[in-house]
Amino acid sequence: MPGGGAGALKATRQLLDELLGKDRNKPLSERNRRTTHFSDEDYCKYYLCGFCPYMLFTNTKSDLGVCNIKHSDAMREQFNKLPDCDRASYRYEDDMQDFLEGLVREIERKISQRKRESEAQLEALPPTDPALIAQKEAIEKEIEEGTEEMDRLNEEARFEDAKAVMLKIEALQDQAKAKAQEIENKKTLETGKVLGVCEVCGVLIGIGDEQADARHLVGKQHLGYTQIRSLLKELRAKRDQRREWRKQFREQQADREKKEAQADDTDRNARRDAKSHRRRDDDKRDYDRYRY
Repeated sequence: MPGGGAGALKATRQLLDELLGKDRNKPLSERNRRTTHFSDEDYCKYYLCGFCPYMLFTNTKSDLGVCNIKHSDAMREQFNKLPDCDRASYRYEDDMQDFLEGLVREIERKISQRKRESEAQLEALPPTDPALIAQKEAIEKEIEEGTEEMDRLNEEARFEDAKAVMLKIEALQDQAKAKAQEIENKKTLETGKVLGVCEVCGVLIGIGDEQADARHLVGKQHLGYTQIRSLLKELRAKRDQRREWRKQFREQQADREKKEAQADDTDRNARRDAKSHRRRDDDKRDYDRYRY
């Protein structure tokens, strides 16, 4: 039957592809000049999808090791030029997403653990010096009493006395600000001994240490996990779309195979008919020769 013949022909073609390669029918000179393809085993598939995670954290505590295969911009460009359906059929982006999901799960686990440790350290800090707080409150009380006295003197039209009280209040306000700053400095000194946790990369940073925080924002680990989270967000958003693209690719492939099978059947029937015609012509010639 035609269907069975097409299936056998397809199986034979696949077997020859595996044994001799898809270029088996090309001249030897062309086979030796085979062009490279992004799907070759010696090209990094993660790099094709944007970047290789193994390159992000070299010589840091998050070092993933070494990627020993090639990172080719040309192959990445070749991959990205494919139609969406074809690109999705390779599943490289799904593999990339799965790998990045694992990295993010692990760093989120570390962040949660380190946050618990940091919160416990903050709770264990000694309370703010009560003597400093009492001094600040006493100054604030003097300011309040002075303000009431100044208002009374103004009502009595004793403006010179009111002005003197106002100057005293201004001096007290300066003292209150200085005392508040002293309390804040002491608090910062204590909390600075506690390490906070970066919500992106899990790096530990002294709370209130602005210089350390600025340095860490341009460090390999923070930049690396920022890149990972950004690409992962894009891949997550398109996962369902890639699944739909693969479905379309399978339908297109099935349609191509059906047309190839029909073409093979047509070609085979044409060859059979031609052979039959030649046989009839030969038989007729033989008949005519022996007849006369």
